[in-house]
Amino acid sequence: MTATSSQSDLIPAKEKAAKTNATSAKPVGKQASSSRTLKQSMPTPKKPDIILKLIRRSNGARMQDLQKATGWQAHSIRAGLSGLRKNGIRINLTRTASGKTLYKAVEG
Repeated sequence: MTATSSQSDLIPAKEKAAKTNATSAKPVGKQASSSRTLKQSMPTPKKPDIILKLIRRSNGARMQDLQKATGWQAHSIRAGLSGLRKNGIRINLTRTASGKTLYKAVEG
């Protein structure tokens, strides 16, 4: 060891990085835990629930509306509607004068 070398030169680079990372770590506060409980208390709605809400409107919903709300393609929407039918929800399918398909849940 020479007279000009310091102690930091003797510590391997991996150990230096570990020491600096350990001191720069931020403590976890109440904010992180409160946001976690917020996420647990407010579940996100499932896409079939979104479809059901839209087709229960007084005017029903067009395929385009359902696709925009769920992000699904048309064949996936139709499969979702089929699943709702299997669960006992009656769905009317109407064609408008412009050729659009309108889906509406029938109560009762």
